[in-house]
Amino acid sequence: MLKSIFQALALLCIVGATSVQAQSNSSTRIWPSLEDARINVSVDKPVYFAGDTVYLSIRLIDSTTVVKATPMLTIEGTTFKSTGSNTYMAVIPQTVTPESYRVCIKALDTRGQGFFYETNCFVNVEEYQAVEQVNNYVRMSPESGSTNPRTAVTLDRSQIQNLRVIFERDSIRERMGPQFVTIRTTVRSGEAIAVQTFERRVLTFKSRGNSNQDRVMFTQYRTAYGAYAAILPEELEHVHLQLDSLPNWAVIKVNVQPDYTIKIGAYDRFNSVTYYYRVKGPRIETKFVLAFPKVLFDTQASDTMEYGKTSAMMRFYYVDAISGHRFPVNFGIGTFGVNSPIDVGVGQGGFAASLFLDVVEIIRKLGVPFGMKVNAGLELTPFFPIKRKSRVLLNAQVGFSI
Repeated sequence: MLKSIFQALALLCIVGATSVQAQSNSSTRIWPSLEDARINVSVDKPVYFAGDTVYLSIRLIDSTTVVKATPMLTIEGTTFKSTGSNTYMAVIPQTVTPESYRVCIKALDTRGQGFFYETNCFVNVEEYQAVEQVNNYVRMSPESGSTNPRTAVTLDRSQIQNLRVIFERDSIRERMGPQFVTIRTTVRSGEAIAVQTFERRVLTFKSRGNSNQDRVMFTQYRTAYGAYAAILPEELEHVHLQLDSLPNWAVIKVNVQPDYTIKIGAYDRFNSVTYYYRVKGPRIETKFVLAFPKVLFDTQASDTMEYGKTSAMMRFYYVDAISGHRFPVNFGIGTFGVNSPIDVGVGQGGFAASLFLDVVEIIRKLGVPFGMKVNAGLELTPFFPIKRKSRVLLNAQVGFSI
């Protein structure tokens, strides 16, 4: 009779082993093909977490033969201890990899011969889906950026090429689970025009203290979450931003926040960090400026001439090495009082030098962005018209750089 029961169990377990879906309920019944016997293996909960205790019971029903059955669990380092008649307990290790683990049974017959069976009872281990505060474990390297765009940290291009987001994994609290994050990088030119925007979706988690265990966890997460299949193992520790073709004095905004399309929980708009950097450029910049001046004062007013509506000058700007802002006073040379940049003739304009106070640049320094390369202000101009007396002009001017 007992031999027939074991044969039936073995046949059933072979069939059950073909199923890869974990049971969602807490009890799995194994029905032999015999009419007078059945075995019930059950656990006390449908889902467990690392550190939980599993309580398991084994019942032989409608069997006239005493069978000694001992449960086993396919989690390394986990052993069931007897707590009474056919009841057992085991503690799930903190280092367990979340997945479904099959309960197996080791049985001894009356002659002491052992048999090993797989059951369709599973211990389903899940991971806590808690969102850690990003500023607890995220920092930047090689320099910590500013949290204010007006005081962005200026780095040279070699430092920018090494810019990376660092994950301090030991600072992630226990039992927080994997942390899925989005790194969004925006590059704006010195004139506040967006020139690049890109993002990376990566994950990290608290180190298990063992590189092999970390690799197992990494592979599991990367397989389970398709959006993260492209990440590299080293990106658990840091993500290189790989910024190329950056304009001089461009501002780089790096924002790191949880990826709420993956994580379970309410969206927290305050749980993010943002850093600002500035790309160091030359201290002297040159721009071609097309402007529309209005003469306010002429030292040779008696020598009447009709000024054209435009001026075209090459301007030279001094740039602050820390802030990246241009000094509001700049120098220029070019044509003045013409109807087009190259329309220089008798009584229609001439050549000039220019000392220009750019009011727009002052406003930019106060943190007000201008989407266009606009300049406006007052200009003091030594002017040399064709076949007319040289003079000094005071002008109001609006223009744009090319």
